Amino acid sequence: MEEAVLATFDDAQRRGFALLRDVMNSLSAGTTEAQAADAARDLAGRHGFDRWYHPPEILFGENTRSNDVWKNPGGRKLQRGDMVSITLGPSSADAYADVGSTRVFGAPDGAEEPKVLQVARECVRATSGYASQWKTVGELYIYARAWAVNHRLTLVNDRSIGHALLPPEGNLAVGFPLSAHTITWLRRYQVRRLNPNRVTGLWAIRPNITDGKVAAQFEEVVYVNGPDKRILGRDDISQVGTY
Repeated sequence: MEEAVLATFDDAQRRGFALLRDVMNSLSAGTTEAQAADAARDLAGRHGFDRWYHPPEILFGENTRSNDVWKNPGGRKLQRGDMVSITLGPSSADAYADVGSTRVFGAPDGAEEPKVLQVARECVRATSGYASQWKTVGELYIYARAWAVNHRLTLVNDRSIGHALLPPEGNLAVGFPLSAHTITWLRRYQVRRLNPNRVTGLWAIRPNITDGKVAAQFEEVVYVNGPDKRILGRDDISQVGTY
């Protein structure tokens, strides 16, 4: 990937995290999932986005463990103590972000996080660190799943924990960014167990981990080009799993 294109995606990712932070801060008790998604759409323009790679995915409480967010009616109202899971894919004409985070709504400062939340953050941080030119995409999936199992938890989606990020080049320039989203349904662009391709280019990593009651996820984008490795939108790996 050309450095200019990579810089554009890095900038989009940083703005995506800023949008995610604004959406998190806009939440209040009684807000429904659908209302929070509408707020994300309204706030996106402030951060330079005018379209969506994928619609806002916002789940509260037990809904966070849903394996099919698109079937969720979005009517659950937020209550203090609920788990809040937000994944956003805002875009411009040149690049898109793919960011995600989870927190407990209304938790007092200094309160200990639930185990599932701690493990999800540790998992995405470790999997991002594990990615390299020497690993296959399938190994990232196996690593994340093992991380969850070793903590007596499981992955919500056992098919894939992420996907490739593709720029508006060639045929993907038509209908971008939806064209780039659609093509990631092909197996070679998914972070799944049976993907034998070496890790190269941009990859979104999002292990969604559940204890059977609720789930937590954090989404990061890793770039690998031989020995060159970066986590987009981050200055160092300590920032992974934060917003």
